[in-house]
Amino acid sequence: MPAFPWIKVGTADRDADLSIIASRLPLRSHRDIPRFLWHTWLVQRQLARSPGLVGYSLDAQLLSKTFWTVSAWTSRPDLGGFDRSSRHRAAKDAIRPALLPSTFVMWRCRAGCLPITWREVRSRVEAAATSAARS
Repeated sequence: MPAFPWIKVGTADRDADLSIIASRLPLRSHRDIPRFLWHTWLVQRQLARSPGLVGYSLDAQLLSKTFWTVSAWTSRPDLGGFDRSSRHRAAKDAIRPALLPSTFVMWRCRAGCLPITWREVRSRVEAAATSAARS
């Protein structure tokens, strides 16, 4: 399944400094994919209404049971508000038992650098996972 295209939700000045968060979410079993996709759909509906979101994308690698996410936010507080929202919290609680250890990474970039490429996402996530494994 090809990666979903970058979905632009909000706008930011080209020189604005954005908060980026990316994740790799591997599932334990292929049987968990429908439940994961259902909660992803619910979260995407919420994303469309989330203050401070500039854009996001998802790469669903169904054969390897691995999902990659990336999103860009105008501020860390906006990202935190989304993370603590009831819909996102419910999705996390519902899929947590189906997940293998996941990797999350945050960084900053200028709005003019959007969209973030999957190559950059994978590079940063894999570097964070490698660093965590050495610790």
